[in-house]
Amino acid sequence: MHGLRGKTAEDAKNSLRFVNKKGAGFLYTLVKSGIGAAKENHLDADKVLVKSIFCDEGPRLKRIQPWSKGQARRITKRMSHITLVLESVEAETKKKEVEEKANNNIEEKSKIRSTKSETVKKK
Repeated sequence: MHGLRGKTAEDAKNSLRFVNKKGAGFLYTLVKSGIGAAKENHLDADKVLVKSIFCDEGPRLKRIQPWSKGQARRITKRMSHITLVLESVEAETKKKEVEEKANNNIEEKSKIRSTKSETVKKK
């Protein structure tokens, strides 16, 4: 598709509206439903980002088609599961702040470890 990850949900919905592919209609209704769920959780639709979207294999219906000379051919009707993960912009900024703090702590610990190892080598 057109790279929906990282876009706001409204932008993703608007871009899917004009894509001339069969799957775009399914994704459009899915994003629209996600926006409705975000509004139910008191989130603004403009502040919700598409974190990830992927399609997994679903169950298969196995059917039999009669064939010539008393034979039969198997028909497999495949289904799929589409998963959409939305995230609020505020949650993403909080997550980045936590990651930055964790990175700073790791750097400080590595500095402390490196100075300890230097003192051990000098003795």
